[in-house]
Amino acid sequence: MDKRIEINIEVKNAMVKALFILLEKKPLSEIKIKELVKKAGVARASFYRNFKTKEDVIIYFLNTLLLQYKEKYTADLAHIARYENVLRTFNYVYSYKMELQSLFQAKLGQMFLDAINEYIITSTDLQHEKQLYKYPFYSYAGALYNVIYYWITSGCKESPEEMTVAYFTSLHL
Repeated sequence: MDKRIEINIEVKNAMVKALFILLEKKPLSEIKIKELVKKAGVARASFYRNFKTKEDVIIYFLNTLLLQYKEKYTADLAHIARYENVLRTFNYVYSYKMELQSLFQAKLGQMFLDAINEYIITSTDLQHEKQLYKYPFYSYAGALYNVIYYWITSGCKESPEEMTVAYFTSLHL
């Protein structure tokens, strides 16, 4: 990979890390760009070269998170709610529990839901399907988001395996 691209990714990731650290202490609206770049250890120009807003930093993080998931796991739409798929999702989410906790505490969970929806629609050929065919996938995404949200905001007391069993149990209520 081109060295400039690698450095640019490092700069973006530093800003992501800094933003999540700052989100633990205060709302996004109170975080200043000056404070963010200082915490990240990058120049102010680096922020504006890569992002327009602080929300763009979060969108970058979520897109990267889901892109890495997509690269690691093949989308299996025929069996999207299969036990193995849900378990790997909970395992993956667990590895980002601190960032997601900060996101949810900052009342920015809708951004995560939007990213999940986008991931599901773009990981498949659903972009060109009739609207009616998309509803079950949005239903799945919404249910999964809500379970993840409650799990993360409750402190992840259950293991990913326990969460997967609970998720499937809830489908039979």
